Amino acid sequence: MLKKSLVALAAMAAVVGTAGAAQADDVVRVVQGASVPIPVSSGGYPGTAAAVAGCADGETRVGGGAVVTAGNSHSDRYNLSSSVPISGERWWAFATNTDTANPGTLQAYAICAKVVKTSVLTTP
Repeated sequence: MLKKSLVALAAMAAVVGTAGAAQADDVVRVVQGASVPIPVSSGGYPGTAAAVAGCADGETRVGGGAVVTAGNSHSDRYNLSSSVPISGERWWAFATNTDTANPGTLQAYAICAKVVKTSVLTTP
């Protein structure tokens, strides 16, 4: 699942540009949410974290994604459990960490598009 998410995010970045508030043009942009720490596993329960990224007023969410960064070389201990659109033109992600010593990070991304007015074409 993580591998597919990373591939989708990389493809998105290639189309739109670099992550962050990068703009491919004046219509579509990628909004990078805050990086959220995924705490270590404790008492037999995994550490959990949720992250969100949202579009500005006047924009519509047209996609999104998330990325989990492992705190060590055991990337199989860090899992992106969910990455879905939610209300309010936002994208939400949830991740877990079963590593008992190293926290990871979770970051959500929203692809936002401005609604633009176009002229109506009429035939003579």
